Amino acid sequence: MYRKILDKIQAYDTIIIHRHIQPDLDALGSQIGLKKIIEDNYPGKNVHVVGDMTVFDFLGDMDKIPDSAFEGALAIVLDVAQAARVSDERFRLAQETIVIDHHKNDTDFADLFVSRSDYIATTLIIAEMCSKHDLYVSADAATCLFAGLVTDSGRFLYPSTDAFAFRMAAYLCDQGARVQEVYDSLYDEDLNLKRLKGYFINHFKTTSNRVAYMKNARDLKSRFRVSTFTVSRGMVNQMAGIKGIPAWANFTEDDDGMIQCELRSKSVPVVDIAKKYGGGGHDLACGCTVDSWEMTDRILADLDARFERMEEDG
Repeated sequence: MYRKILDKIQAYDTIIIHRHIQPDLDALGSQIGLKKIIEDNYPGKNVHVVGDMTVFDFLGDMDKIPDSAFEGALAIVLDVAQAARVSDERFRLAQETIVIDHHKNDTDFADLFVSRSDYIATTLIIAEMCSKHDLYVSADAATCLFAGLVTDSGRFLYPSTDAFAFRMAAYLCDQGARVQEVYDSLYDEDLNLKRLKGYFINHFKTTSNRVAYMKNARDLKSRFRVSTFTVSRGMVNQMAGIKGIPAWANFTEDDDGMIQCELRSKSVPVVDIAKKYGGGGHDLACGCTVDSWEMTDRILADLDARFERMEEDG
């Protein structure tokens, strides 16, 4: 599996690395980390990273490249398998495309698809590839991969964090991953972000079956001077870890009037609900985007019904 990826990298002079829109640290960590790994192990290659950015910019910046750079190039798309969710749609201009992902979604465009939905992070796939094929991993690359692993595992708290994830974390530490740098970047917050967290704790509501939720109009991000990503993905787990709350959902209106939906669950899979509305992800952490608040009510009704049935079955 990994040999096929490395053979393709060897065959191309130009490699352009993409990931999903509104990237989290698994997307950015695998993307920037892989760029450094290719540059270190295959000198002379032209390697670029492209896409939009979020608040997680401490790992590095994106490259600005012309359309002509894609001619005869290899595109590697990370942490997403569906074309509509890829940041910078110019991957379509590349000669060949590889997708490396860990979500429970099939691909609709890849020439080579490497999927490990049993892995908690895409950075785990990249780290294992390096370990198995004795690739050099610099401290910078290891730091990028560790950042993706630590966040997609919920700081190693999610139930799907297994022994393999800890072994790969140790491997990355052995390569010089700057663990404290990652944690400092994650936990050192602006005052307005702290206040936003307080707002969530004080204003979330629950359904009849104790599914917690927030509905955030677009003016909320202006009020707290944060991005849509911060309100949506960044705040969803403010409703986590509360006794009696089996699942939680965060609905956030973006600048285009679309509603970004983040769904989470303690132990009961909800990814089928996200897929029902055009999204996907993991069993316990998934999402979708809908075009009206009425659709969010339908999602909430589906979540509420899921946990009503669980109580009846219990």
